[in-house]
Amino acid sequence: MTEAIPSYLKIRQYVFSCIANAKLEGGTSKIHTEEELCEIFGVCRTTVRKALNHFVAEGLLVRKPRLGTFIRPEIIDALSISFERTLTLGLIYGDGMATFLDEYFLSQTVEVFQSMVNAGCLCRQIYFDENPERSAAQLSRSKLDGIIWMSPDRSLIPIFKLFESFNIPVVTTFPLFLSDNVNSIELDYYKCGYTVAEYLLKQGHNKILYINRNPPDVNAVKKAGCMAAFADCKVKWNEHLWNCTPQPLSEQQVRSIIGHAGDFTAVNCYAGYVGTVKHELAGRKGIQIIHNTCSASVAANCGSPEILLPTAQAGKAAVDMLLNIINNKPTGSVHKLFLESRIIEPGKI
Repeated sequence: MTEAIPSYLKIRQYVFSCIANAKLEGGTSKIHTEEELCEIFGVCRTTVRKALNHFVAEGLLVRKPRLGTFIRPEIIDALSISFERTLTLGLIYGDGMATFLDEYFLSQTVEVFQSMVNAGCLCRQIYFDENPERSAAQLSRSKLDGIIWMSPDRSLIPIFKLFESFNIPVVTTFPLFLSDNVNSIELDYYKCGYTVAEYLLKQGHNKILYINRNPPDVNAVKKAGCMAAFADCKVKWNEHLWNCTPQPLSEQQVRSIIGHAGDFTAVNCYAGYVGTVKHELAGRKGIQIIHNTCSASVAANCGSPEILLPTAQAGKAAVDMLLNIINNKPTGSVHKLFLESRIIEPGKI
């Protein structure tokens, strides 16, 4: 699948994170080697070198023979001009240790960064070491006014509480659990299900095979929303085969679900299953396949209609919610996104 952000921009994001960390945490001004950056971002040496050469020409970095590449000291010092009077917001992905950002995270990141800039805030990308509790404690001693945490797991709730004890508010986007005790931006699963059902009905399909992937907490809410939406549209679907495993299904499991699904004319599945679904249904005519995507820039690559999910909206909503909390304005603990989702036909964006 094509990435939503070019490798150059991901490396640029990394460089600015290094600048922020060097100033805010007293970190080193030396950046990773070219070899390390190739491994982190999954790109070739030529791509990394071109990006670094551009940053050197731009005045952000300086190369020191036999020593490495460093952030220019004046760039680090310049950050202090507005630092003390500007809100500083952190950005954490998943478990806080991710070095690779997939399309899902990248599509939100663009909107999060832009929303922070528009609000006059500084953004720090935060990585934990092997001890998140220790990392959180260290962060509490630096300037950090709030945190956007994208798709965290339930096991990280103690870290939320730790930040709370340091008076650092956290807002999550699409957490892999549902809890009123954590400020979060979530999907409206009824409306998402309704979007799918309405589209398929217009195509003449009223029997859906739904192949899902979600942790149990999210799964229960998602299932309830889809059930209500499908019922309202009078669409039949495979409720008895609803999958609730957090890990992706194997090809064999997907084939087994299809084999035991009975009569259906459409499949709504997790994007990662599209190849297996298409292969398994190759000999059957008239079956419509539809799946989810996060960014219009990568849509319609699988040759099947896609549901454009509001990840960008989530990023902006999270920043707005966090700023309201910081400024002591009323806000609910959970904001459900009333989707501006749409169906994208193959080849049409």
